Amino acid sequence: MLKPLEVTEPTNFKEAFSFSFATLRGICCLLLFGVAANANAAGPPASIAEFLDLNCTGCHDASTHEGGLDLDSLTLTLEDPDNFHLWQRVFDRVGTGEMPPDEDLDQEETTPFLASLHQRLKATDSARIASEGRVSARRLTRSQYERNVCELLAIDIPLRDFLPEESYTRIFDTVSKSQQVSDHSMAAYLQAADAALEASFNRLLTETEPLNVRLDWNQLRRDEERTDREPEGRPQHQDIVSWSTRKNFYGRMPATSVPTTGRYRVRMRVRSVHPPDAGRVWCSVQSGVCNATASTMYWVGSFEATGETSEYELEAWIREGHMLRVVPNDRGLRQVPVPMIDDPAGTVEPLGMPGVSIKWIEIRRVEADRADVQRALLGDLELRRIATDVSEDDQHEPQRFEIESKNPEQDLRNTVESFAQRAFRRPVTQAELRPTIEFALKRLQDEGSMLDALRAAYRTILCSPQFLYFEEAPGVLDDYALANRLSHFLWGIGPDEELRQWAAAGRLSDPAELRRQTDRLLDDSRSKIFVEEFTDQWLMLHEINSTTPDSKLYPEYDDVLHHTLPMETYAFVHGLIEHDLPVRNIVDSDFTFLNSRLARHYDIEWPGGMGMQRVKLGPLSRRGGIITHASVLKVTANGTTTSPIIRGVWMLERVMGEHIPPPPANVSAVEPDIRGATSIRDQIDKHKSLDSCAACHVKIDPPGFALESYDVIGGWRERYRAVSSGKGKKWVDGMPVDPSHEFASGESFDSIEGLKQIVSSRPEQLARALATHLATYSTGAAPTFADRETLDAIVAATESTNYGVRSLIHEVIQSSLFQQK
Repeated sequence: MLKPLEVTEPTNFKEAFSFSFATLRGICCLLLFGVAANANAAGPPASIAEFLDLNCTGCHDASTHEGGLDLDSLTLTLEDPDNFHLWQRVFDRVGTGEMPPDEDLDQEETTPFLASLHQRLKATDSARIASEGRVSARRLTRSQYERNVCELLAIDIPLRDFLPEESYTRIFDTVSKSQQVSDHSMAAYLQAADAALEASFNRLLTETEPLNVRLDWNQLRRDEERTDREPEGRPQHQDIVSWSTRKNFYGRMPATSVPTTGRYRVRMRVRSVHPPDAGRVWCSVQSGVCNATASTMYWVGSFEATGETSEYELEAWIREGHMLRVVPNDRGLRQVPVPMIDDPAGTVEPLGMPGVSIKWIEIRRVEADRADVQRALLGDLELRRIATDVSEDDQHEPQRFEIESKNPEQDLRNTVESFAQRAFRRPVTQAELRPTIEFALKRLQDEGSMLDALRAAYRTILCSPQFLYFEEAPGVLDDYALANRLSHFLWGIGPDEELRQWAAAGRLSDPAELRRQTDRLLDDSRSKIFVEEFTDQWLMLHEINSTTPDSKLYPEYDDVLHHTLPMETYAFVHGLIEHDLPVRNIVDSDFTFLNSRLARHYDIEWPGGMGMQRVKLGPLSRRGGIITHASVLKVTANGTTTSPIIRGVWMLERVMGEHIPPPPANVSAVEPDIRGATSIRDQIDKHKSLDSCAACHVKIDPPGFALESYDVIGGWRERYRAVSSGKGKKWVDGMPVDPSHEFASGESFDSIEGLKQIVSSRPEQLARALATHLATYSTGAAPTFADRETLDAIVAATESTNYGVRSLIHEVIQSSLFQQK
């Protein structure tokens, strides 16, 4: 049986590309052609064999065997995936003129060779797709699992924390090829299901009101006899003040400790104290134990306090016993020396240091509505309270409930069937539901409780293949499978009622209705899930927390800036989709989305206002386009230095759609000199002088060096920062940055603006790359050889909109790539 024709990529991007790579001419050919298939199999037809004989076997026959390759033994056994990939590489390298090296072939020789090989490759791949489908068994990702379970049970808890981390193949965690399910992961699914059911049934059977407290300044302020890192009170203002300082855990408030783990909504009334010239003090809100015994702090959110008293609201999952910490968290502010921060109240304020005033904090436990939970678990059935012998004065005895039913067995059947249809995202047959029903009936007979029987049935359903996996048969998807794929693509969750209705009517696959539903989903606020999860994986933003910038080299980097970086990119991608803006904006644009903190980081004049705003960029801003967002510049650096290789490969694969193979194992890494004695360009020039490195550097180096104008945290630079050897100074200017380079085509540039002009002049390439990523993410498999003409059609169909991003999404969804397994 044929397997999906995909090339395995390294899962750790930075490890795989932390050094330069390429191939010797012989190794190039080895990677190009691979290991010859069984010599006893039929050889290639005359038209192909003659071309190889004339142009290739002089170096790669049985006697010369250059690069370890004997083309005399090459077969055309395309049913073998490895052999197929071998010939696909032959086709691509000859078609682009990369092979044979240092030789221009006559089109009269090349055209019939490529046509003959193309016909055979497409026919074989098309036959595989017709038989097996493009996508092998594909399951819900752990974030999709969490959303689906929480919607089914009308709760909101972080179930993904129970499940193993996802693997990434072809950039995305939705790709079926890497979605393995082991005994360990199945145990994790059971644990997650149990936690979800526990939360849902507890809410159903509990009538207590959730926590809702307001703590005024007097309850929040520190004990002046034992300050213990808490904000100081100001009786004359009836508030507390948290000052800007670097003292660990300063700004903590023990009175805010929550009694139980859960989701909380935090409201606070605040204003700035002694703000800088910008008029605002950026503050962070975190939760934690706030001492060295459990030092991990969890991000709740941030806000910008101004001279006007304002109320802010944040929501987060907070663990039992954790308290809130509110503190100015902007490295651009003057800070109170650590030894002074616990001095008597009133000591710091005359110094004019920035701080934040807090009048009160309100903490409310966010609980699911009991009526919603009851409908989710019981449908139309009602609960009745069971009388107990316990005294009414005993407040510690929980209330007991049971389902009101005159026909428990039939009601159990109906309720389980209704739940299964929602869970499986399609109608279910009695035959496939029979084992679950019988299991639930047995539990009812043994325990005598419908609640226990339903819970057991739901646990079985939430761990069943019909729930965990996308059920798609080879060929064109039926309307239910299409609804499921569409909804998970754009909302990351199963279809809503309207989609289910169109699927039931068999009308969703109508092109006009499918287009209308696509627009409806994109215009809904729930499409934020698609924007963020697709962007995180496409641009590698899920790595944003994997490195911490060196505090000596980049002392201006703080938590507020860190959490702002992805917000710019999310807002930008959303804007591209909402307004169907041309795909070239990914490379260059005259706008972006900023808040005042990020504007200061970019040295862009802030137009005023609060929060993220669309900002017009001037010609000298050195910004515009996703490729110069600080978010992507940070994830393509290691916290201390930048690498043109890492950024070059990122640009080629994520933006330009050119796959770069993993480096040979015998090529050593390029380690930038943080002392500034040797430039990265000098090191790479020496590195790529090796024949084994030169071929790939021709592609990698141009975009990689252009992006060297941006440092580890995405700031503009003319010179590299180097570690200072003197006392008191954390870093010094190192060698100058040289962003100039040229492409193999001969197009040269001197700056990032020059690179942008060259790349943005190729909108078809950018559109094809994005369409490929969208198809891979949405379907669970990367396009293969037989899909190439479909991709061409997708790109051509969006030319009239200047390759608008929303248009590309529409055309992907309308294509056979999306509508077939």
